[in-house]
Amino acid sequence: MIYITVKKKLKPGTADAYLAASQAYTDATRAEPGNKFYEHYRSVDDPDTILTIEAFDDKAAGEAHVASDHFQNGVDGDAKQYIAERPDIMYIDVDRDGWDKMSEF
Repeated sequence: MIYITVKKKLKPGTADAYLAASQAYTDATRAEPGNKFYEHYRSVDDPDTILTIEAFDDKAAGEAHVASDHFQNGVDGDAKQYIAERPDIMYIDVDRDGWDKMSEF
């Protein structure tokens, strides 16, 4: 499984507009074969920071995502106007199939 986290710093006050503009992209990504999940979270400390967490079955599914029309259009699409700076990303290739349960509970 590949696990990807993207941290986006948005222009002040534009988080709601960003999320609305990226909804079609979010829906298309979630519908892709091999997509395990695709979620957005807003920072509790900075409402202009959005964290996107996504996972795909494997590298091939991730490559298909990047090659998709909605990805190519999304990189330069309507939501880009709200991003204040180049996003930070973590890409992790893990030997697992999904979530584990937290052992401390």
